[in-house]
Amino acid sequence: MSGKKRVYDLTDLTVQGIWEAHLNGELYEAEEVDRVAVRAAGVLAKKGHWTWMLQAATEELTTWQDLHWNYWVVDPNNGCIWVWDTS
Repeated sequence: MSGKKRVYDLTDLTVQGIWEAHLNGELYEAEEVDRVAVRAAGVLAKKGHWTWMLQAATEELTTWQDLHWNYWVVDPNNGCIWVWDTS
């Protein structure tokens, strides 16, 4: 891994933190979960959601929290974003 980190080892789990770490080559993206998180961060970055915080990632989807405490599911394969109703 030569000093590279997994996504969950980053201190900044915002879209901006993850995307910048990816662009700077700081991430070890050998695991599918990390690749999915990075792709989802890319989708959100393109839409301007830089402050959303990664909550969880699987091999298919990710969940994020915005500054208003809303939760969102992101499918990085097709770019779909939908609200995750926690009520």
